Amino acid sequence: MRNNQPVTQREFEFPDDATLMSTTDAESYVTYANAAFIQVSGFSPEEIEGQPHNVVRHPDMPKEAFADMWATLKGGEPWTALVKNRRKNGDHYWVRSNTVPVMRNGQPQGYMSVRTKASRDEIAAAEALYKEFREGRAGNRHFHKGLIVRKGLAGFTSLFQTMSVRWRLNVSLLALAPVVVGAGWACGLQSGPLAAFAAVTVGAATAAGLWLDAQIVRPLMQLRDQALRVATGESRTGEQMNRVDEIGMTLRTINQLGLMFRWLVDDVSEQVHNVQRASNEIAQGNNDLSARTEQAASSVQQTAASMAEMTATVSSNAETAVQAN
Repeated sequence: MRNNQPVTQREFEFPDDATLMSTTDAESYVTYANAAFIQVSGFSPEEIEGQPHNVVRHPDMPKEAFADMWATLKGGEPWTALVKNRRKNGDHYWVRSNTVPVMRNGQPQGYMSVRTKASRDEIAAAEALYKEFREGRAGNRHFHKGLIVRKGLAGFTSLFQTMSVRWRLNVSLLALAPVVVGAGWACGLQSGPLAAFAAVTVGAATAAGLWLDAQIVRPLMQLRDQALRVATGESRTGEQMNRVDEIGMTLRTINQLGLMFRWLVDDVSEQVHNVQRASNEIAQGNNDLSARTEQAASSVQQTAASMAEMTATVSSNAETAVQAN
């Protein structure tokens, strides 16, 4: 991992409302950085563009964080976490980094990162945590899509951070089934009726699981997929859902955001094209004006030469006339 030096351990404060944005190609070389990123990083545009993005990496960042970032991005998903970056002079600044792959035809063509200022509480917690990672004292904690989760026997404490909605619903139904059967047994059901009651309960739980999967899980997966397409710039059309409940209206909102993003990109591209065309027209006009100016200057020179020749002729004629007299 790149080790940028020196470091001063002086924190650089930047405005709370600043948004630091940059893009890279598929090899993580910087292709664009906005003015806020340039100003906060301390590099000039010429020093940052075309360079590997890890030029701002601070050596205090644990390597596990970036390994997790790349694993997440390579999977086509966004990554969010607190990051300590290094300025050109060795100072540092903390940001909440939100990075997404820019996808085309299912393949990452580059990456875009948008950073905002982290809070003091977040920074204090991250400083202590990242130090433990650097010193090998993280124990059973590791990064997972930007989150800190536990593994091994302690992994159950992070279960609800990573468990899918499908499993949450299924586990809830499975846990409910023995409770219902136990209630039947407590009410005095004999073994035969109790077995039938248990079978009906399990069947009902299975049917409920299938219904919830169709009504909640799969629509949520559709929401997630469409949101990812919008975030990664791959969406050109909106997904449709024949419902207007919370899930249906959320999908409509995501579609609207995608359309607004598409309109913004297209409009900015058109404005840039218009500016380029106007610049080319001005440049062509300047070239035409220069050519006409040179032509006029040449004509003036020719006229001056003709006048000089005419003056010489008149002078010669005058001298001849004087001599004749």
